[in-house]
Amino acid sequence: MAANSSLNLASLDFDTLKQNFKTFLASQSVFKDYNFEGSNINVLLDVMAYNSYLNSFYLNMVASEMFLDSAQKYDSMVSHAKELNYIPSSNKSSAADISFSLETIGMSGSLTIPKETKFVGTNSNGSFTFTTDQTTSWTSSNSTYAIANLQVYEGIYFQDTYLIDYNQEAQKFIISNPDIDTSSLTVTVVEDNGQTNTNFTQKTTLFGLKSDSEIFFLQAAQNNKYEIVFGDNLFGRYPKNSALVIANYRVSKGSDADGVSSFTLADNLDLVNNGSINPPLNIVVNTDSVGGALQEDIESIRYHSPRYFATQQRAVATDDFASLILSEFGGVINDVNVYGGETLTIPQYGRVVVNVQPKSGINVPDYIKSEISNYLLNYVSLPTRVILGDPEYFYCKVSANVQYDSTKTTLFSQDIKTKVIQSITEFSNTTLQAFNSDLRYSKLVSMIDSADASITSNDTNIKMIKRLAPLLNYPTSYSFTYNNPLEVEMIGEAGYVKRPKFYDEPVITSSPFTYVDTDGTQYPLSYIRDDNYGNLVVYTLINNVFTVLKSNIGTVNYSDGVIVINDLVTSLYNNYISLYAALKNKDIIVNKDRILIIDPADIDVTITQTVM
Repeated sequence: MAANSSLNLASLDFDTLKQNFKTFLASQSVFKDYNFEGSNINVLLDVMAYNSYLNSFYLNMVASEMFLDSAQKYDSMVSHAKELNYIPSSNKSSAADISFSLETIGMSGSLTIPKETKFVGTNSNGSFTFTTDQTTSWTSSNSTYAIANLQVYEGIYFQDTYLIDYNQEAQKFIISNPDIDTSSLTVTVVEDNGQTNTNFTQKTTLFGLKSDSEIFFLQAAQNNKYEIVFGDNLFGRYPKNSALVIANYRVSKGSDADGVSSFTLADNLDLVNNGSINPPLNIVVNTDSVGGALQEDIESIRYHSPRYFATQQRAVATDDFASLILSEFGGVINDVNVYGGETLTIPQYGRVVVNVQPKSGINVPDYIKSEISNYLLNYVSLPTRVILGDPEYFYCKVSANVQYDSTKTTLFSQDIKTKVIQSITEFSNTTLQAFNSDLRYSKLVSMIDSADASITSNDTNIKMIKRLAPLLNYPTSYSFTYNNPLEVEMIGEAGYVKRPKFYDEPVITSSPFTYVDTDGTQYPLSYIRDDNYGNLVVYTLINNVFTVLKSNIGTVNYSDGVIVINDLVTSLYNNYISLYAALKNKDIIVNKDRILIIDPADIDVTITQTVM
């Protein structure tokens, strides 16, 4: 036998395996000078290499699925999450807030709108059925009933029934429809031949449970489904033998139903109210449908489950609040930022500020905030210490002068411009639009340069924008901060020379609006700017002459970007008034409740061909 007759296992692809077998056999004296390319032994080597390759691939995949970091199958990820007591979020129904009036004939007293009453709404994705999630009663002193702020949720209700059978070992109660919205699940247990109906309550921990606690747990199961788990008669009681378990839940289509802004009543309410009820002529939508979401995906489970486990069922550290909220409301909440109340402008010691950003829309609807507050009650020691807030949005004006070499591309300049705008928009989508996401100038200009191989350089200027929407014909005041120093020569700086007001380009500018002065005179195409000395003025051009209309509309602190505007009156503007700020630094820093966005409407790109 040769001195070295071991198999080389460094590479496991088919060809290398076969060659390793040949090398190994050739080292054996019995196979010395053997022709391994002969038909018979060549087939045997193919079979051996194929079998080894198949086994190595299988074992590699099995090992991969054994760990949270490397699992690729959804069922494997669910199994790992179960060990961390993490329930992947299900489909989430889109919800809307509606109001309407019902005209009745021959009715008095209360009017009932039962649970599962159907409404139909339509958006660009098609028609969707919305239902009420609880029975509500309404009263009126006449025949007209005003239904105000009724919550309706996309989806229809399904019911699964199970029969408790003690003869079945480890009986499972799998919910049949994987599109369930688990927040709608109710479990009723019918025992003693229908004599006893008990509503079991969902729990997530063993804390506070007794042997007779009427509870159930919910966990993820195989094939994207969910499973109901009852107690073991030590922590929560198990239903009696032959009991009937009824699971009632809503099935949702997720985010497809977001944005519905008109509804019609699809059910007849006459029978349940023992009277005649005319369908509502007009349903007022107080809040368009929002908050729909699909079942949590693999990467989200991989990220959230260990962080949820780290909270240990309490909200003490800032990460605890964020993990708890995202684990329960991840379908509708995109980001959470938590900080102490002592850091507020007016300190509130002992308070915790929780800012939540929705996945769609600008602010989280009030009903979801209420759900978050109620959910946190189980995890905080002092519930009144939690302050829920909305993000404060700031925008960026991006002006880019891009040069490109026409000899390195077949694209036209307009095509280059489109690619640059797409690149800037992608930068906003991937690196901004979340809490604590600063704009780094070097990364932005690098992304612009990489938009196309023909781009040779770019000169990009950025301004920070605050959008204002004052009431029309009513004095409106604002106070906010850009939280970044502004671009101005400061008193005491080297080379500072005192000059008259308006000596330089403004640091603060605005989009046009119609200003109304104290006499009621209206001035179209008016603007706000600073006088280079910390005062904000309203001005316009009269016969092309710069004319100040109000010299003290507010102030600006150049060192920290604090803006104060007092009693601004306007009668017309386009959607909002943009207030632009030229910053001292190229990077833009955001913190606390602020979120930065680059809106495509605020991108200005000029394409210049490089002269060789």
